[in-house]
Amino acid sequence: MPIEQAADEQSNKPKATSPVFARPATPTTDRPARSAALRDAIVKEQAAQRDELLAKTADEMSRAAEAASSDARQKELTAVGQASREAAARIAAENLRRAVAARVAAAQKRRTVERTPSDEVASSTADRGGSESGSSGGDSGRSGGDSGRSGGSSGGGGTGGAASPVPGAVIGAHFGEYGSWSRYHTGIDFRAGHGTPIRTVKSGVVLYAGNSGNWAGNHVAIKHADGKATMYSHMSSMAVRSGEAVQAGQIIGRVGQTGRAFGAHLHFELYPAGVKYGDVYKAINPQPWLKANGVNTH
Repeated sequence: MPIEQAADEQSNKPKATSPVFARPATPTTDRPARSAALRDAIVKEQAAQRDELLAKTADEMSRAAEAASSDARQKELTAVGQASREAAARIAAENLRRAVAARVAAAQKRRTVERTPSDEVASSTADRGGSESGSSGGDSGRSGGDSGRSGGSSGGGGTGGAASPVPGAVIGAHFGEYGSWSRYHTGIDFRAGHGTPIRTVKSGVVLYAGNSGNWAGNHVAIKHADGKATMYSHMSSMAVRSGEAVQAGQIIGRVGQTGRAFGAHLHFELYPAGVKYGDVYKAINPQPWLKANGVNTH
């Protein structure tokens, strides 16, 4: 066979396909889509978790702020309430002082209107003859009689509408003394026998008459027009009631030793305006007040 023919036959044979140049299989398109969807889902989940965490934080902060605001409001309301109560207490104390002064003035005016010349003569005669338990001196000429009124006691009677709480006004223990019987004496002890009449020093209104079951035993507290209050303790009996208007020198009870008392005597205390009777460590020395009202102590 000629060479040219052989070459032509060789060229006409089909050529084998090389694996290197083989046509690749058609790629699957669903895998990239799933991967993208998965990534998108993960991102959205993380975003949702972040949003949830932020929401929880915001809720906690809101609750904390609300609690703080509530506490602050409560404190504010408490402060306002305290101020209101204090103001109400001051107003009540002032109203009581005015009411006492008005009541005492009205009672004095009534007695002035009701008094007749015959009453004055009878009162003057009783004063000269002596009053119950030997008292004399009279408060504006009034005597004891059935009403229990009398002037200052002999040996310590007052002037200008005041009277000695007991005859003679002899002091057994002074204000501020201390000893086995007292850590700090909050009043004056007047010497007097059991049953001796006790008289109010000045006119006023009875704040309390009774027995609280404490150291004072049977005791009477009286509010006076100047705002001060006197307290008479250890009584064997009482002759007045709470709310009653009393006059200087009126018998309000009798000496005894009820409560914590070592022997019969009168324990007498004085409280400044605005202080509740019985708040013993706020009591003040009665002697200057008694002296200023003309009651001499011994």
